[in-house]
Formats: sequence, C-alpha cells, structure tokens
Amino acid sequence: MEIWVPYGDVESLLTLQAENLGELFDPVPEEHAEELGQILVERIKGLERLVVCDLRPSTLKLLRAAASHLPQDGTLKLYARAPKGVEDGVPELKGRVLKLSPPPASTAGDVTFSPELVGGTSFVLSTGEPDPLFGYVDARVSLGLVAMGGARKAAYLSRGGDGPSFLEETPARAAMVSLAERLGGAQFGTVVTKGGEPFSLIEGSEGDARAHFTAQQVAPAKGIVVGAGGRGYDDSFSQALRLSLGAIKGVRRGGEVLLIGECREGIGSEALQMQTSGRLNEAALRRGFYADGMEEVTYLNWLKENYSVTLLSTLPELYSSGSFRFRTAKNSADAIQKILASTGRGAKVHVFTRASETLLA
Repeated sequence: MEIWVPYGDVESLLTLQAENLGELFDPVPEEHAEELGQILVERIKGLERLVVCDLRPSTLKLLRAAASHLPQDGTLKLYARAPKGVEDGVPELKGRVLKLSPPPASTAGDVTFSPELVGGTSFVLSTGEPDPLFGYVDARVSLGLVAMGGARKAAYLSRGGDGPSFLEETPARAAMVSLAERLGGAQFGTVVTKGGEPFSLIEGSEGDARAHFTAQQVAPAKGIVVGAGGRGYDDSFSQALRLSLGAIKGVRRGGEVLLIGECREGIGSEALQMQTSGRLNEAALRRGFYADGMEEVTYLNWLKENYSVTLLSTLPELYSSGSFRFRTAKNSADAIQKILASTGRGAKVHVFTRASETLLA
C-alpha cells in the first residue's frame, strides 16, 4: 500500500505491504477557507492590529481568503515576527506586513510585550495544535511564544510535571493564557485544521478544540510511523518532537518509532541546541538554569529511553545519530526496512500522517 506522508513542502512516499499495515490515521482534507475568511473580516472590524503568529499553510490560506477584504486605508496594521514569510504566502499583502519586534528582556520574573502591541486593540491569529506542555497551543499561547518576554519560562515553571499532556487544560497553558490576557483590547482566533486545511475558527481553549477531534482507540503495535504534518509543523526538530508524542500511545514500550519531519530550519529550541553542543549539563539543571524549550530536553530523553527511534529528515548525521543517538535513513523505503528488521517481517505498523490532528484515547 502506498501512503503519502507530508514532508516539508512535499510528501514522502511510504510503501507498506498489507500484512504490515496496522491502523492508518490519515485525516481527510476539508477546507472552509473562503467562509472563514469572511468571518475573520467581520471579527477584525474596528480593530487597529492583526497579529499573525505563525506561517502554517492554514493560517496563510485564511489570510489569502480575507486579504482583498481587509481595510486598505491604513486603519488596520498587520504585524508578524516574519513579515516576508507572510507576504510570500499571501502576495496580496506584499508591503503591508510590519515587523513585530522581539519583546524587551524580562527581569525579575516580569513579562514584557512587543512594543507594537502595547495600547490599542488587536486581533491575534494562529493555527492550533496539540502540545505536550500546553495541552493545546491556541492563539493566546501563540501570542506568548512570539510576543511576550518571559512567558515561556513562566509557563514552564508552572507545569504540573514533566509528562506530556494533550488537549487538556494544563497548568502551563493556564499560566500562558493568564499572561496573554494582560494585553488589553485583544481578541483571539485559532484555526482548527482537517487534513491540513482550514476547517474552523475558534476563539480558543482546548475544550473548543477538542470538539473538533475524534478520540481514537488503538491497540499498541510493535512500530509506528509519525508524520508531524509537513511545512509549518516539521520546520524544526523541536516541532516534530513535540507533535510526535501525541501518537506515542500507538506503540508498545520498547517499540520502533519512525519520525518523519523535514527539519529544514534545523534543531529548533535554544535548549535542544545547547544540549547538542554540550552546553547544557546536569550541574546547570540542578541550579535551576532555564533556556527556551527546556521541556524538550526531557521529552527527547524520555523518547530515547523508552523507544527505538529512526529519524527521516534533512538534519546532519552529527545531530541525528550523534547527539540524539537516533537511527537515520536515506529515504522512507530504507526507514521501513530498518523498522521491519527490528519488529519482524510480519509485524503490524500504525501510520499517523498528521500528528497535529491526532488524538489517541
């Protein structure tokens, strides 16, 4: 059987014999970009700013649908951390997207906002995704990640434990939401996807998002294949790692995990980069040292301790097999051969093409 798994801007062809395919979790695309574009236009009427928090295809498609209806008289300013990325994805907005400055350095536990967002009214837009620390990343959490200095650390310190949680109200998410709501005059919109396409626009909360997911039960197999979701979801190893954990219930402890993610932007978080270069040690951790993405070090170590992981990506071998101690593969066929060589030729393998749309009961 041929299965296409998103990989950056393209797809990776995965071929499995019928006797080896367990359950296939491959969301069917269902797009409502045009009607959601009209809803977005209505919701931002009278507001001063539209803040775009990510470059996921669903966010950009929604913006394309709304672009021709956005005010042209300068009464609405558009901000993003990566203006060029937004303009490349939505050519109709070329020359209109302003740079959202990094927030000022946070001191003594204070949380700061990017200066362009202070005062006035804003609409904050992002695409949502399940997350092991926050339970669900909606527009409020996304605002904290891109425009609030000190918010990620505050959320990390508020976590209830190091184990991953998905589509739950976690202490880390509650902390982030509380901080985001300090931005007076802000409204929030989170895109929910189906098959990678814009499906719904919700105000927020993991409860609203959960209504769009079907919790599925599956008997753990000897192996799983996990695709993070392609461009916008597998840009870095950090993203692919966080999303892969949502499917981990589908494999037995000690089983084989094939993680498919392009990682065109490299490793990702500051904490993972420090670990791969040997700059993050046990002594520093005991002293309470913090770097953005510190929770990912725990997730990575837990994954390596409990499963055999093969990584299909563009990361250099120095990181994949050296620092992470993963097996690597030249292509998907090579990866599947390695999986089956370990599990046995008759073993069942579950496949998750988009971990960002997966909820296992």
